Amino acid sequence: MSFNSLLKDTCTFQLNTPAQNATSGQWEDSWANVALLAGLKCRLEPIGGGLMGTPTKVYEDATHTLFLRKYATAITTKDHRVVISGNTYTILLVQDLSDDKESHHLELVLSLVT
Repeated sequence: MSFNSLLKDTCTFQLNTPAQNATSGQWEDSWANVALLAGLKCRLEPIGGGLMGTPTKVYEDATHTLFLRKYATAITTKDHRVVISGNTYTILLVQDLSDDKESHHLELVLSLVT
């Protein structure tokens, strides 16, 4: 079974482009789809128990892991979020699972926005 055959979901990444509120003057988050990162094949898997650990940190509010091919556009925890099947997820961690020979895929630790 190939990696691509496991990618049964579709996701779209959004970029935070803060905008100033015309009434209050306060800066507010404003999210826009990233054209190069829209409609991507991916696989969303729930994390049992909501905990995800790395050697340096435990993500207590982690709800899902997202698997996808690596793309040229960098995905960051600070500037991006992802939408899958109408649900929005914040990105807690981006793990590049490349080896010396090729750039294979990314695994992202996500938190469902409720």
